[in-house]
Amino acid sequence: MDNETPSVWKRITRKGSGFVVCDTPTDNYDSATKNHNITQATVAAIQSNALLQLQEQQRLVRVSLLSASFVNICIFIAGTSVAFFLYEFLHFNPYSALIRQATKQLQHLPDNHFLQTRDDFAVYAAPGMGDIDLRAFTDMHSQMKEDETHDSGTNIKEALDSLKLATEMRIMGKEEKAQRLYEHAFALAPKHPEVLLRYGEYLEHDQRNILLADQYYFQALMLNPTNSEAVANRQRTAGIVQSIDERKLELLDLKRDALSAVHESNAALRRAKKEAYFQHIYHSVGIEGNTMTLAQTRSILETRMAIDGKIEITLRDILEIHRRVLGHVDPIEGGEFRRTQVYVGGHVPPGPGDLAILMHHFENWLNSEQTVSLHPVKHAALAHYKLVHIHPFIDGNGRTSRLLMNALLMRAGYPPIIIPKQQRHKYYQFLQVANEGDIRPFVRFIADCTEKTLDLYLWATSDLPHQIPMLARTENELAFVDKLVTPVESTESAAKTQGGTQPIDVFASGSGDIP
Repeated sequence: MDNETPSVWKRITRKGSGFVVCDTPTDNYDSATKNHNITQATVAAIQSNALLQLQEQQRLVRVSLLSASFVNICIFIAGTSVAFFLYEFLHFNPYSALIRQATKQLQHLPDNHFLQTRDDFAVYAAPGMGDIDLRAFTDMHSQMKEDETHDSGTNIKEALDSLKLATEMRIMGKEEKAQRLYEHAFALAPKHPEVLLRYGEYLEHDQRNILLADQYYFQALMLNPTNSEAVANRQRTAGIVQSIDERKLELLDLKRDALSAVHESNAALRRAKKEAYFQHIYHSVGIEGNTMTLAQTRSILETRMAIDGKIEITLRDILEIHRRVLGHVDPIEGGEFRRTQVYVGGHVPPGPGDLAILMHHFENWLNSEQTVSLHPVKHAALAHYKLVHIHPFIDGNGRTSRLLMNALLMRAGYPPIIIPKQQRHKYYQFLQVANEGDIRPFVRFIADCTEKTLDLYLWATSDLPHQIPMLARTENELAFVDKLVTPVESTESAAKTQGGTQPIDVFASGSGDIP
C-alpha cells in the first residue's frame, strides 16, 4: 500500500480462493442500515402477529362465554317451564278427581248428575299452675281499656244491686228469681269483673255449665288480671274444661272414621251428600245475604277440592278462592287485596299497607309444623278466625274464610261443615269474643257445627226413620233433633274430677254443658 491517505478505507478479505476488496466504512454503514431495517420490520411483524393472536383469543373467549350463557339460559327456561307444567298438571288437571278418588275413600260433594290472638288452649292463671306470665293479661287489659266503652255508673250500680238480691234469692231457694236477676245483672254490665265472677259461679255450681262459667272467669281475668277470685276460679275449672274440649275433638274423630267406613256406592250416602250440598249453599248464602247460582257455588267448592290433599295451602290458593267468590259480582276486586281502610263493627282491621306482610305471615303460620300438628277442627277454626281478623279483601272475607276452613277440614277427611243461618247471631258473637281475646268459644262452635254435619251423613246411612237433622229450619227443631241424633257419651272420669259420683253427659245437647 502506498502512503497516500486514501479517501476511502479499503479492506482485503478472503473469500473462497480469492480476495475481495471492500470499501470498509461505506459497506459497513449500508449493511448495518439494512440489517437494522430488517430487524425493525421483523419486530413489527412479530408484534402485529401477537396482537392478532391476542385479539383472536379474546374473540374466542367471548364466543365461548356467550355460548355458555345461552346454554344456561336455555336450561333455566326449560327447567322453569317443566316445573310450571308439572305444577299445573298435578293441581289443575282434569284427572285430579280420579286421583283423589283413588287416594281417599269418601268424597263429600255429590256427583255432577246429583248436583293477634292465642292459638292454643293454654291456661293463663296465677303462679302455681305452671310457668305462666300474667303480663300477657296485663298487656291485653291495657289495650282493652283503650278501646272499651265503659258501662255507665247507673247500670253498674243497678247490676251490683241485682247481684246482691240474686244471692239472697239463691240462698232462699228461689232459683227462678235468682236466675232472672243474674241474667239481668249480666245484661246491664257484661264487662264488669264482679258481674262476670258472680254469674259464672252461679252457672258453674247451679246450672252445671262449666264451659260458659270458665269463659266468664277468663273474661274477668282479662279485665282485671290481678283479681284473686278470678284466678282461683280459673284454677278450679281450667283442667276440667280442657278435658271436655279434648274429648269433644276425639268424638269428632270417631264419627269421621265411622263415616269413612261407609262405601261410596251406598245410595243413602249419595242422597245425604246431595242434601248436604244444597244445605251448604242455603246456609252459607243465608249468613251474609249473598246470592250465588248453584253452578257458581259448586265451582267454588271444586276449587276448594283442588286444594284438598295438597301439602301446603298457599296465598295463591286463597286469592283464587276469593276470585271465584267475588268474581261474578266484582271481577276487578276478586282475588285482589283491598286498597282502602275498612271498619267492621267495633273491629278496625289492619290498613291496606300492612296486608301483604300480614298475609305472608298468615301463610307461614298456616303451613308451619306446629300449626299442622293441631287437631284439624282447631286448625280450621283458627285459620278461619285469623283470615277474618286480617280482613284482607274489600268484600267476601267471611265466605272466603269459611271455604278455607272447609278446605282444611276436607284435607283431614271431614265433610265441608254447615253453619246454620239460624245460628248467624252466635257465629258473629263468638267471632267478637275471639276479638276480645278468647278463641275457645269460636273453636267449640265450629266443633259443634262439624258434629252436626257428621250426624247428617251418619243419620242418613242409618235405619232410623226420623228427619235428616239439617233439614230442620228453626232453633227449636235443631235442638230437638240434636238430642235425638247425638249419641250420649258418659264417663265417670270427669265426674271424679269434680268430686262427684255420677257420670257426666257432656255431649247430649251438643253444647258441652254439664247437667
